[in-house]
Amino acid sequence: MTGCVDGALLLGRSHQWENIEKFLAASSGDYGNVLTLEGPAGTGKTRLLQDAERLAADLGFVTASFSLPSREGSSGDGGFESFLAGLESGSVGTSERLLVVVDDFHHATEALLDRVLSVRARRSHPHVAWLLALRSCCGSRSAKGFLGHGHGVTRVDLEPLSDEEAIELAAGLLGAKPATEIISMVKDAGGNPLLVTELVSGLCEEQNVEIHDGLARLKDFRTPRRIREVAARWLNALSEKSHQLIQIAAAMGGPFMIGELAAMQGETTASILPAVNEVMAAGLLVFPAEQAVFQHELIRRAVAEALPSAVRTALSEEIGALRNPRPLNALIASEFHGAPGGATAKTAPVHISVPTVVQEAVALNPADRFVPALLLARSTRGESLPLGLAEEIRAELTRTLADVHVTAATEVDKAARRVVSLLDGDSGRVRRNAQAILDAHTGGGSDADVVTATALISNLEWAKGDLAAGLRWGRRAVSRIGEFTPPMWRPYVRLALAAKLSDVGQFDEAEELISTAREEADRAGLTGHTAAILITRARLLLQASRLQEAQDAAQAGLDAAVKAGSSWVVPVGQAVLILVALRRGDLSSAADYVWRTRAVVSADRTVFPSIQYSWGEFLVSTAQLAPRRAAELLTTQYVDLLAQPQLYVEEVGAAPWLVRLALAADDTPLAATVVAGVEAVAAANPDFPSVGVSAAHARGLLEKDTGALRRASREHLSPCSGALADEDLGALLAADEGRGRALALDRLRSALHRFQQFGANADAARVQELINRHIASAPPAPAAAPAPARAPARRAGRPASQWESLSETERTIASLVSEGMTNRQVARRVALSPHTVNYHLRAIFRKLGISSRVEVTRYVTQGVHESP
Repeated sequence: MTGCVDGALLLGRSHQWENIEKFLAASSGDYGNVLTLEGPAGTGKTRLLQDAERLAADLGFVTASFSLPSREGSSGDGGFESFLAGLESGSVGTSERLLVVVDDFHHATEALLDRVLSVRARRSHPHVAWLLALRSCCGSRSAKGFLGHGHGVTRVDLEPLSDEEAIELAAGLLGAKPATEIISMVKDAGGNPLLVTELVSGLCEEQNVEIHDGLARLKDFRTPRRIREVAARWLNALSEKSHQLIQIAAAMGGPFMIGELAAMQGETTASILPAVNEVMAAGLLVFPAEQAVFQHELIRRAVAEALPSAVRTALSEEIGALRNPRPLNALIASEFHGAPGGATAKTAPVHISVPTVVQEAVALNPADRFVPALLLARSTRGESLPLGLAEEIRAELTRTLADVHVTAATEVDKAARRVVSLLDGDSGRVRRNAQAILDAHTGGGSDADVVTATALISNLEWAKGDLAAGLRWGRRAVSRIGEFTPPMWRPYVRLALAAKLSDVGQFDEAEELISTAREEADRAGLTGHTAAILITRARLLLQASRLQEAQDAAQAGLDAAVKAGSSWVVPVGQAVLILVALRRGDLSSAADYVWRTRAVVSADRTVFPSIQYSWGEFLVSTAQLAPRRAAELLTTQYVDLLAQPQLYVEEVGAAPWLVRLALAADDTPLAATVVAGVEAVAAANPDFPSVGVSAAHARGLLEKDTGALRRASREHLSPCSGALADEDLGALLAADEGRGRALALDRLRSALHRFQQFGANADAARVQELINRHIASAPPAPAAAPAPARAPARRAGRPASQWESLSETERTIASLVSEGMTNRQVARRVALSPHTVNYHLRAIFRKLGISSRVEVTRYVTQGVHESP
């Protein structure tokens, strides 16, 4: 089912609405009262004005409504000045109670403000009130002075919605509870009602939402066209210089220093201050601390996505160069060992195998980005490099290789071209190019193209499921590191092998390689390349079920990647954070990591496809789906996962998880397909027990084989996977009405204890629920559901349709209020904020024609209206 509800609910504005009600009630006889609604664009000012006009009409006011155009390109003021002239002359009626409503009052000119002040000063109309809306960031000094003080002036600020209110607004628009990935997008609206409304409306228009069993799910992580249009409107209102500034800021991503923004434009901080002030006044940038951030992440993302891909790439490279210039005239402090002492080292001769320090490191050029990404990747890019970019990489590689090769320039150029050939998008062609490089170097050696080709073959063999060949080629690549291998490339060759060893549980050798890579980077002064080292170790820690350490290392690695512009390692680091968050039950953070990684993947060519990230995205996307729908998503949108043998190697818990899902969805053929896939990988790699145990675990689930599950519990190299096997065995035994139930309790308690040790809170909670449901002799009774709202007896003199005019939410609130509950108590029962309950309560008063909670109680319980 897909579908969304038309219209929008005005939520989170009950306090402001109360002020408007009080203002109108107090304006019946006091001349010249003014109420201003102030807030950023999209915070609901116009909607409140419209509701206020309707209420004023009910109270007997005559209303005159105007909207002031922007000063540039305006063709008039919609008759506002003519209306003011009528007030001055008395030609506008003098007996009515008059409400003057003006939207966009921040556009008022100095002359127009003088006219308004003059009209108020003359008091030629005895019963006029003014309701003015303006952006809190905008307006002339005169407007601020007029609105900031004086007799009868009341100011009402429209603050951003809380996360709770924004989510409730989204739910009302969707007509369903939003799933975690939609909640993550809603939070990125920064509490702006317009952005929340446009976000949900855009998702619905583009049929990017599915609703099943009252839960709204996102089909695809993409920014809706409506949000891009809002961003374009807001940017078009800026000056050309401010427009350019905000585009660069969007490309910079997270928090940034204003000095960085100035440097990106070749200016000083002082020279860009007018533009900074303008974008702050427009509500686009804020300064929560020393750094600037976007007020609305949705807008930042839309602005960045609107930039052409080539521009995004170029800006990303310039930002990386700015943030990590790395002039190493002396050793830079290491993230691992602290700042080493000693005098500045001299440049080592090019024939020395490992220079103790690189005297001058340059900013990351395309070659410095693509080659490390290639060495770590388990797949090819999937598309060929644009000709211009390929030529730029070749030129940079020629310069890099010339520094380590004492040979003719023509030979260096040929080696550079051979390395570029390994960046092709076709895996078969890349494999042939790599083999051709090795065939041309029959003696082996440490030439850069040879080491790169050897490491690449290791990656490709691993990806197709030949683990022995992958490790063999990986070890060969490490052994070939030597004097002709560029220092910047050496750590990545070791890290690529360490990552493979971690996947198959050979943690000690992997740790040794990571340590060597770290020391090598330290010696070469490659402090800008610590991100990959940290993230590779984070991956190892995750495989060993050391969740907190994995999270800390991954976060440190991602922080280092941002500083260095090393975006190629971001998906792997984010994948670690996704899986840790899921283990802990923090689905909201996991969805946020998915969203942020999507932005990096779409904006940067150096990011290669990653099975680890794809698996994490799939888990997040299906976390709140019913099993049948999740299985359907697997066999459609994520079907590529099933065709990649490396999934069962790099994620040893994946096969059992997929079988569990398929069985819950009553899809035995899908479960059998998964089992056949993992068993094929295990059969092809008999020397790697991690895959064989995973296959036994999956088969045990499919065939309800307690022996296979016991083996999995005992032999899994991943502690978390072993605990999952305990859980699966316990659940299977729990179905046995005899002795098996007692054994099940032992297994489930074992799984619970293990999960608690790892800090896997979500898994522990799930196992505890199994213990309560299947084993405990007296499971707790479910909490009583709230009593359904009672339809009151028909009131004398009032139609039954009054009660029927209430929404279901309003009826429930009325019934709970009749039981004597406070707004806060009602809010807890109906999962709304107290402010929203108050807003609904006032709507109940209006629809039922009453004015107090006592009358609500009498209406519901007695069905007869009596004045209090």
